[in-house]
Amino acid sequence: FAMVTTQQTKEICEIIRLKSTQVFLVAGTCLITVMVTLLCIGFMTRYEVENDVANVADVDYWKDKVATSQKIWYDKGIDELNEALRPQDLTYPKNVRIFVIQGIDGRDWAAFRFPTSDASRGNTNFIWDRFPHLARLKNSCSQQFPCQVASVSRALWLGIPLDKVPDNQQDCGRLFNATQGPISILRQAQLAGLRTGFVTTQRITGPTGAALGNANGNFECDESMPLNSIKSGCQDIAQQLISDETGKFLNVLIGGGRQMLSSLVPNTKYDPVDEMLCESNDGRNLLKDWRNQKLKESKINRIIFDLIQRRDELESLNSSSFDYLMGVMANGDLSGNSKAPSLKLMVDKSLNVLTKYKQGYLLIVEQFIPSGIDKREQLQLLNDTLVNLHKDQDTLTLVLMTNAIYPKPSLDVSEETETISLLPEIFNEAESEIQKRLHQMPSESLLFAQGPKSSIFQGVRKETFLAHAISHVLSRSRVRP
Repeated sequence: FAMVTTQQTKEICEIIRLKSTQVFLVAGTCLITVMVTLLCIGFMTRYEVENDVANVADVDYWKDKVATSQKIWYDKGIDELNEALRPQDLTYPKNVRIFVIQGIDGRDWAAFRFPTSDASRGNTNFIWDRFPHLARLKNSCSQQFPCQVASVSRALWLGIPLDKVPDNQQDCGRLFNATQGPISILRQAQLAGLRTGFVTTQRITGPTGAALGNANGNFECDESMPLNSIKSGCQDIAQQLISDETGKFLNVLIGGGRQMLSSLVPNTKYDPVDEMLCESNDGRNLLKDWRNQKLKESKINRIIFDLIQRRDELESLNSSSFDYLMGVMANGDLSGNSKAPSLKLMVDKSLNVLTKYKQGYLLIVEQFIPSGIDKREQLQLLNDTLVNLHKDQDTLTLVLMTNAIYPKPSLDVSEETETISLLPEIFNEAESEIQKRLHQMPSESLLFAQGPKSSIFQGVRKETFLAHAISHVLSRSRVRP
């Protein structure tokens, strides 16, 4: 009996010892879990404090101090405040998209938010209103008289101060024969290995196209060139865009200006020749030259390209398979062609070409708003275009609004130049004095930014800052083998 009791006692002790070990193991595991959890909470709290990270519950205001009718609006504003408190992205973009609206200033942009028919509907928030960063670009053209639109475009896209921009009209021969001249951000992107595109509702030979294409001179086609300029070695802008390096390597080029590129163009009711603009008369066909250029290139490197001149051609185009696309959609500006493609269609097809190889791209889109066009409608078209763009975390998107219309007599008729002709009668003052005072009126461009490194674009800057900032971004976005 004693032996049996001893044996049972041993068994009971072993069982108790086993269970005690299990209890200690469970307790130890729980303790370690609690300690790890506390450490994680501590690290997260420190990170949030150091980086100003907050969520809806953490964003503080005097909830108990404001009235109930006031509190509801504070609560709705928390999302916007959270966006402002979000830490800055340290990465650089792979792609850059720049949308330029010529003919809109801050007053227009603010006024067109409100509907004219029914004020009770409240204001319309454009998509760029939600961009986290905003910069103002000074207009140093207000300090110069006279001031040329071409010089302003070169200051923006080449990064050269306005008073240092060479007089292309006087020095085009010397500049054309120079071994090395200033290059635009478009050419810099090409040298960095990015695909590039330029889309405009104006003519591709306009001031923006000329500056981006590094074209020398202010003559859009041969008709406007003086004989002494031709003898000095000048080429017109149209010729340079097709034959120079920047134009050759452009993956996308879409806009108007057919009558500058070809001497024989169809003069139709829906797309008449614009007699206010330059018309080529030397027998050229630069569109055919561009095609032959690509055919020659395709014999060395297999490329897919196309030249289109109608909206239906662009609509049916499977653009994602193309390496190069050129579209000349009007004799003059696209506003003169009632059958011109929409801005959204041109941008969508361009992005399909640029994203073919996933190697990064720079796309510059110019929306030119001439006199007599509904500015509110044009802003809405741009807004719809941006809303429908593919949301890409690797893309820096900029929207630049600039009046960029300077009262200087030229073939580029603008709202201000039309108005000036009536001012002498109204104010009984010489036109030159009125022009001088208009130039001295303060004018600044608005630059909205969203995406990686958008925080660069803030504060009041010179107009050259845009080119300098984009050049920096492109240098860090360089395609690596």
